Amino acid sequence: MATRSLPERVSALEEAVTALQHLPQELAAFRTDVNARFDQVDAFRADVNARFERIDTRFDQIDARFAQVDARFDRVDARFERIDAQFERVYSQMRMLHEDLVDRIKALGERRDAGAPAPSVRPRRPKPKR
Repeated sequence: MATRSLPERVSALEEAVTALQHLPQELAAFRTDVNARFDQVDAFRADVNARFERIDTRFDQIDARFAQVDARFDRVDARFERIDAQFERVYSQMRMLHEDLVDRIKALGERRDAGAPAPSVRPRRPKPKR
């Protein structure tokens, strides 16, 4: 490579300096554009955060309603457990009464078959009309 003369080198240096003179304004414009973009990103992020806060609030409300529903189901379950226990007691009593009735009918049938007189049963009186 041939060395350039001093005037050529100075001329090249002047051209480079002239080209670099616009660099501060270009950097300032670039910085302004970048800052504007960051401002847009920050605004978008703030909007997204606000939306998530609203969603979180809504989920908190939904969770509270589910807790209320769960409590109601617990109360209903407790009622059904009490009803089941009462039903079991009533069913047991009905079963005993049924077995007693079957035994009495059987005893009456045995007396009749044995020729014993049937116990006297008085007819019911009609209820007076009001």
